[in-house]
Amino acid sequence: MKRVRIILTFIYCRAGDLVKISRRILDSMKGNAQFPNPTPALTDVEKKLEEYLVSLSDAGGRDREKVAIKDNKQAELRQLLTELAHYVTQTCKGDKAMLLSSGFDINAEKSSSQNAPQKLQAEMAIPGQVTTRVKRVTKARAYVHQITADPLTPQSVWTSETTLKPEHTFTGLASASKVWLRVIVIDRSGKQIVWEPVVRIVQ
Repeated sequence: MKRVRIILTFIYCRAGDLVKISRRILDSMKGNAQFPNPTPALTDVEKKLEEYLVSLSDAGGRDREKVAIKDNKQAELRQLLTELAHYVTQTCKGDKAMLLSSGFDINAEKSSSQNAPQKLQAEMAIPGQVTTRVKRVTKARAYVHQITADPLTPQSVWTSETTLKPEHTFTGLASASKVWLRVIVIDRSGKQIVWEPVVRIVQ
């Protein structure tokens, strides 16, 4: 089994993905009791993200000076995320649940039976609802859609909905609540494919 660690996907990703990753990390760590004193402060990361978004918009006309400013803001944001990843790593000490609760991407465990699944989709088109969706798996016997409240810990209790479909909508969720979602697929031989949990804030 691999040692669980943070993957610095934000270092080489595209601009749009950098924004998504930054927001996911901020949403996951704000108010997270497992990270009481993050370094750098989340307010600093959030401020730098906003500066980067402004510079990204300004650079749309391809003015060389504005593009250079955008590149500098991007580098500064990535540096802050790198420092924050180091803080999370030191705090978690290899605890997978804690690492996942930070919103950072982590390396997947080795699996001898199945290839790593594609990323779980969690959509929030309607207030109070979250829809989980995965790619249909050949010879799947059941899809187990699960949800649990934040924070995610080894003691978290998952609410499960077992269906024959690769998507499911959880309803009646409290607005502004933070929830974790995952999907487990069971094939005809009884083997399981487990998607890594993702966190969302309900509309």
